[in-house]
Amino acid sequence: MGQERSLRGAKVLLAEDARDIREVFALLLQAEGAEVTATGSGREAAELGAKGEFDVLLTDLGLPDIPGDMVIRHVVATARRRPWVVVVTGYDEPFISRAREAGADVVLTKPIAWSELLDRLLSATPLAA
Repeated sequence: MGQERSLRGAKVLLAEDARDIREVFALLLQAEGAEVTATGSGREAAELGAKGEFDVLLTDLGLPDIPGDMVIRHVVATARRRPWVVVVTGYDEPFISRAREAGADVVLTKPIAWSELLDRLLSATPLAA
């Protein structure tokens, strides 16, 4: 299937309010070699994204305190280095368009197979190097 790719060394900021999904994503990302900072809070994700240097922002749109598109806008505007932004959401339009307008590079709708999400992450420009 070609060259072997991994997320080894990739720094991922994960914002997902559903604890079980957040924990599973974090474990799977870590198993692929990523360094994961996970939170269930949009506010905390925005603050972490502004302070840290992440390769990927992986976020839900339906966060309890701040909408995911606002988190994306804040992180993209304030990050030292713009992360690749991947959204995994249960929402449909107009939320998907709002996420893209905010700066999402990829928007995937739930339910999502881990293999599809991983493939999208592995094809991310910042991680390809």
